[in-house]
Amino acid sequence: MPPYPLPTTPNSTTSTPIPYRRIVVSFLIAVAAIVILVLYYTLPRATITLEVEPSKEIMETTLLAAALENQGDLKGVIRRTEVSGNQTGTASPAGEREAKASGVVTLVNTTTTPQTLIATTRLLSAEGVLFRLQKTITINGNSRLETSVIADQPGEASAIGPSRFTIPGLKPSLREKIYAEASEPMRRKEKPGSKVTELDLEQARKSLIDSLIPQALAKLREQLPADQRELNVIHQNEVVSSSSSVPAGNDATEFTYEAKIKVTAVFYNPSSLREKAVAKLQADENSGRKIATIEEQSLVVTIDEVKEDLSSTLLRVKFLAQVTVTDPEQAFSRVELIGRTPEEVRQHFSAMPGVRSVEIELKPFWVSSVPTIVDNITLQIKP
Repeated sequence: MPPYPLPTTPNSTTSTPIPYRRIVVSFLIAVAAIVILVLYYTLPRATITLEVEPSKEIMETTLLAAALENQGDLKGVIRRTEVSGNQTGTASPAGEREAKASGVVTLVNTTTTPQTLIATTRLLSAEGVLFRLQKTITINGNSRLETSVIADQPGEASAIGPSRFTIPGLKPSLREKIYAEASEPMRRKEKPGSKVTELDLEQARKSLIDSLIPQALAKLREQLPADQRELNVIHQNEVVSSSSSVPAGNDATEFTYEAKIKVTAVFYNPSSLREKAVAKLQADENSGRKIATIEEQSLVVTIDEVKEDLSSTLLRVKFLAQVTVTDPEQAFSRVELIGRTPEEVRQHFSAMPGVRSVEIELKPFWVSSVPTIVDNITLQIKP
């Protein structure tokens, strides 16, 4: 046996160093954790089944109406004109009130003898407020007679309610037999005279414009060929100029208001417009809905903009329609469902028109809410 150890050859079997083994184990654990995490977030699935029914919805789109049909969505005849006119307006009361309250009383004479009462005769109310007759009257025996009275003193205190009046100027023996009654309150009446207000001018302006628009439309319709005069029309108007003979704030009983307006009208075939609007909405591949019928009475057409040369105009069309959901993943946003619990999903769809009921299936067993990955959410219609 040699006195020294034999050298180790490269092919000799040796144990793996402990630090290297730890690195390998840590790496494997990290990889496993990542795999588990990826599976945790990618495996969850949500299948939401909707029971749908037709519902009423407001649909809206735009159509380009052009003088030449092949240059827009539908053919439209666009015309423009200016009309002017004037109208007499009535000014508002000045708003000031008389200093003394006044009203009407009924004089009662229960005696058999006529009684004459001169103007300014005093009438004392039950509240102690003094009024005076405004003219001389004679009331026959056993009769009643209405006449006007005015308060003796100015101020709001004279504006009293219905009351009974005695006549202090009569003999005490006659005061219970000849008296006055008022069934209506005494009021401080508005003074005569009027003042033109901003509201008066605005009302006159609106009234005048409302009367000029039909004139303009009739004028434009007469310019159309005979075969186009039955077309429907929509319009927009612009006030070119307007003025009043009496400015706001001035005293006057009436005034003259003048205005000139520019009216742009679009004449169109209503059947063609409805057909084009429905077709355009239905062609939208992202809607996920199908229009079954429309309520013709609900159709509203407005002008968005008109080219200056009147060659075309953009129309905005709105109507109420019976709509059915055909593709829920296009009709509803799946992004809005991310992270919601089943109850929250039900509440979300309960506000959606046309959804009668909702069924939610979550997988695997540990999933309690809708996944955070949109592609893992499936919306389908219950057969």
